[in-house]
Amino acid sequence: MTLDFYQILYKEEQRQELYPFAKPYFSVGITPYFENAIIAGLVPMSQADYISVCSWRLRKKRNDGYATVLLGYEEGTNETKTLTEERILNAPPFDVAILTPHSPAHKPLGMAPNWHGSAWVNAFNAFKPFLSRFGKVPDELKHSIYENHFIARKELYHEYISTCLLPAIEFIGLDPVYYVDSSYVQKKRDQEEIKRVQSLLGTKDWPIMPFLLERLFGLFINSKSLKVINL
Repeated sequence: MTLDFYQILYKEEQRQELYPFAKPYFSVGITPYFENAIIAGLVPMSQADYISVCSWRLRKKRNDGYATVLLGYEEGTNETKTLTEERILNAPPFDVAILTPHSPAHKPLGMAPNWHGSAWVNAFNAFKPFLSRFGKVPDELKHSIYENHFIARKELYHEYISTCLLPAIEFIGLDPVYYVDSSYVQKKRDQEEIKRVQSLLGTKDWPIMPFLLERLFGLFINSKSLKVINL
């Protein structure tokens, strides 16, 4: 089995946060799609058995909240078991491995209006005709996946890009409902990151679009019979 594990960074000093087996991808800018635009380009080029495209923050995210508890602790520490290439490739065969799992009770669709208000409600309602191509739009997701922090089997990830992510981006187009402020700037504590995004996008806030797209893979796999694990 083979693995292509990419991590996206935009500053040289972020390299020290990457996993040793990761393939760095240096991003020089931002689009309203955020990492999804990079994923749409990188994943189809990979022929590895398993593929992942994560942010440079993955290590920190794995040691935060529910992830630490659900993934298990490294012996003698309060941190999660170290993610290694060997652990990934020696895991029992899987279709999807979630790298920053949440409590099974977590509701990624139900909580979104609490975080983003009417921006989420209006964008998700406008997006439902696209989602209905894949069957009944669920009220909630079986699996909580955020920030595209997952590993997927090559065939599944390729299918997602070609039949779901790229068509979703085309469906979204320039419809202003997907570009409305998400209220994320009020919750984000990293002032440097806020200024970077504001400068590159020319907006005051994150648009709602990337928060919709980060739930898209969970929506894509929701009705499929797949082997999904926490890793």
